[in-house]
Amino acid sequence: MAKKVLIVGAGIAGLSAASYLQRNGFDTEIFELHDKPGGLCAAWKRGGYTFDGCIHWLMGSGPSSNMHHIWKELGAADLRYIEWEEHLVGLLPDGDTFTIFTDPDRLKAEILRFGPEDVKFARLMSSKIKAVMRADMPPAFDKLSFREGLSLLAAMPAALPILTKWTKVPLQGLVDGLKSERLRGAFSTLFGDALRDFPTAALFMMLGFMAKKSAGYPLGGSLAFARAIEAKYLSLGGKIRYRAKVDRIILEGPRGAGRAVGLAGSWGEVRGDYVVSAADGRDTLDRLLGGAAKGSGVDAAFDGLKPYPSLLYIGLGLAHDCAALPHMQAFDLKVPLVLEAGALIQKRLSLRIFNFDPSLAPAGKTAATVMIETFNDGYWTELAARDSAAYAAEKKAVADAVVAAIDTRIPGFASWVEVVDVATPRTFIHYTNNWHGSYEGWLPTSSSFMKKVPKTIPGIAGFHMVGQWVNPGGGLPPCGMDGRKLAKKLCKAEGRRFRPD
Repeated sequence: MAKKVLIVGAGIAGLSAASYLQRNGFDTEIFELHDKPGGLCAAWKRGGYTFDGCIHWLMGSGPSSNMHHIWKELGAADLRYIEWEEHLVGLLPDGDTFTIFTDPDRLKAEILRFGPEDVKFARLMSSKIKAVMRADMPPAFDKLSFREGLSLLAAMPAALPILTKWTKVPLQGLVDGLKSERLRGAFSTLFGDALRDFPTAALFMMLGFMAKKSAGYPLGGSLAFARAIEAKYLSLGGKIRYRAKVDRIILEGPRGAGRAVGLAGSWGEVRGDYVVSAADGRDTLDRLLGGAAKGSGVDAAFDGLKPYPSLLYIGLGLAHDCAALPHMQAFDLKVPLVLEAGALIQKRLSLRIFNFDPSLAPAGKTAATVMIETFNDGYWTELAARDSAAYAAEKKAVADAVVAAIDTRIPGFASWVEVVDVATPRTFIHYTNNWHGSYEGWLPTSSSFMKKVPKTIPGIAGFHMVGQWVNPGGGLPPCGMDGRKLAKKLCKAEGRRFRPD
């Protein structure tokens, strides 16, 4: 009889684990809080527009990266992907623009246009991006040919410092050393406070994969991506229970020598041979396991990490084609926005215009989004609980302020807006149950980037964790990789030969 695996969460990590296990002879079932797949890889429809809440770029979108094999196995590689020529455009106070091109030579020329005295920095950026282009991260190493394996090994000496030295250097450390004040200002406009602790290695890796056309965006957005993986899993005979919140993981045996044997919720109890949590990490440890993981080392690892913030996520439906505007732009505000009753001062905005994906808006119109980071989730949850009308009014005030601020930089913008939707930290908590409404798990910093977090708990047999909460830095690739790795591990435990296809 096939071994039963119960999985909490139908995000990309949960779907990946279930899909690989299902095709390897396990009987899998996913239990999902929401009524859609994807978890934080989400999009939603409002007034004829679709607002995408996740994918900006996907490592492995193109076949030049080994990561592409995993998306192909999971059923998402057949989507059409847009590969970027430009990552981000900064609208500067003097009216000029500074563009982060994905081609390293064009980026080098743009840097020198702004700061001709910063030749060393321009060469460094270009050379490190090219090193990432030649190298790769082989999550599906078994799919490499002998020649591809040799090519990867040959590229490693140039790429290795990126994974060692440059993970410890925040982007601010490079920018502070620039001779050109104008160039320093441009980077400040582009990245804002993220400069302080964002690891330079992460920027090199992102731009390197964009340069080799394997860090694009799937047309149809995040929900199309999640639906494709869901469809592949269901075609294998897998099962998903939607609107099935898990209240606890059933443990049997003495503390420190027990086993996870099932899941329980208002829908009843289900028993299995293995339990996998692809849900929020804190909630898994504290609520689902009832504190049984205390002192295990996993909680200690969590305590040393900083989560991504939550978001005020403003979706705007624009009655304009926006074809001439950059798809991703950032700018400093002439007058800072004062939000959350004065607790949040926003000095810059980044605006994403989906003029590259006509499926998200009616013909001739465009969807747009603005992300504003906040750690003040308590303000929004308490306001909604206390006074729903005040909560709605505060959301409208945020949207009005954002639209007015954009209009000062893009004249006429306010007149294009015909649909407005605002998601708050409370929204993220409601639909994903993520800790404090965090939008991606653990923040990549110069001290946490690529850090290892335990995925099993000593004293609880048959239990595994996958996804962003056990992979600092977050993102979708670790979710896909975790599912594959877990399936290989359980196949080995059960004496099976792992088959990825």
